[in-house]
Amino acid sequence: MRERGAWLVVVVGAFGWLMTALVLVRGGGYLVVVPHLWFVLPLAVVGTVTALAAFGVGLRSLNAVLWLAVIVAAGVAWNFLVYWFRFGNATWDLLLPLAKPTGLDFHDGLYDPAAAFTTAHSGWPPLTLLLGRPFTLLDFSTGYAVQVGVLVALAVAAAVLSAKLAMKAACDPDLSGQGRRIDATQLALVLGFWLMTSYGFMYEVERGNIDLYALFFALLSIWLMLRLPRSAWWPAVVLAVAINLKLYPGVLLVILFWRYRWRALLPAVVANAVLLLITGPGNVRSTVTALTASEGRTRALWWGNHSAAALANVLRQATGWAPSWIYVPLLLVPVALWALTLLVLVRRGWSDRRAVLAAAACVPVMGVVPAISHDYKLVLYVFPLAVLAAVIATMSRRDLAVWSVLFGLLALAMMFLSRSSLVIAPSLVASKYALLVLLQLLLLFVVWQTEEGATETAHAADAAVTTDDREEAVE
Repeated sequence: MRERGAWLVVVVGAFGWLMTALVLVRGGGYLVVVPHLWFVLPLAVVGTVTALAAFGVGLRSLNAVLWLAVIVAAGVAWNFLVYWFRFGNATWDLLLPLAKPTGLDFHDGLYDPAAAFTTAHSGWPPLTLLLGRPFTLLDFSTGYAVQVGVLVALAVAAAVLSAKLAMKAACDPDLSGQGRRIDATQLALVLGFWLMTSYGFMYEVERGNIDLYALFFALLSIWLMLRLPRSAWWPAVVLAVAINLKLYPGVLLVILFWRYRWRALLPAVVANAVLLLITGPGNVRSTVTALTASEGRTRALWWGNHSAAALANVLRQATGWAPSWIYVPLLLVPVALWALTLLVLVRRGWSDRRAVLAAAACVPVMGVVPAISHDYKLVLYVFPLAVLAAVIATMSRRDLAVWSVLFGLLALAMMFLSRSSLVIAPSLVASKYALLVLLQLLLLFVVWQTEEGATETAHAADAAVTTDDREEAVE
């Protein structure tokens, strides 16, 4: 009887395979058939894998995270290998918006500005001049090769940190019907594989950008907030490093102030002020001027930019009905979802679990709010995906219909967030904006669903924090 809820995904999978068969029968050549399968084949795969996980095929020995590994492997085959087998090395021209020289962002944003010691032409925060300085001891090609190695190492570290934090958000892994307990190692392997094979990572490496630096320090700051309940200095300093490499981690200041309240004010102000002015006020002015100029360039608002501003621009270009103010609701929707998720969590009080969920909810707004959010920033979403994977994998499956929908939507998001925006015609479909809103909706739903049945562990953590605060007040 309990499997009846899973029939929904069986129907979805069957529909996907039927449409796939119709496209194949229709034919039209490789470059016609593959784009026409862009949605229906992933839908077929996700529906099938979700049904197998929901019905419990191998459930006693394979948990939901390992079913997600099947999804990731299928995504690699569909997003990359299907082109590689046909086009070989020419695949890179098809999947990535290649620029000359390779490592253009590393060259223009890090290497040359550090050599000249000015941010006038980069628009990056002044701290990046110090980050880029050691690279100038090498020639550009060698420096870029070192940068690629650092990005790979940071991707591994980000996957591990994301998995460790995500396990804090997991529901009770010993609920009946769960299958084997998941752990951080499984999660890190699956999400690390997803990250390293994703379009966003390939794009990040090709450009030599530094989003993975910012992600690593942002995640490390959240981890320190959980480990250091008394002192705000280390979390504030590490978060300030992330903010002064890329400005968007500043949204995580909400978590810092939630954790430490007024105690976070001095560390946050001092750390950010020092790192902002570390190369002199002239570079601060240069950064502001360069950023203001770049924000106004509509040429950057293409479908490979997943911000609200870019989607509004594409809408106006692709349709005849989109008004000039369409940008406003496109921006307000993700901001409202973020605020609502944080409101639900903050009202229930601090715990490690709620802090991780709140931090994950902050990540999508890092992409949709800034006007320029090119797709190499997709590497950031390994963290909210890890959190969703841990929570959904350990949710009770008594309501299989709800569980199947959550698992299936997460699987679809993982497949499409890792797919190149270039292999789809320049249209609304190529934008990743809708996928980020989907992540927000999933996070809001699991927060609402699981917080109603919060475990005693969370309550105990809340009590421990309250006790610590009282002790400090007494001291």
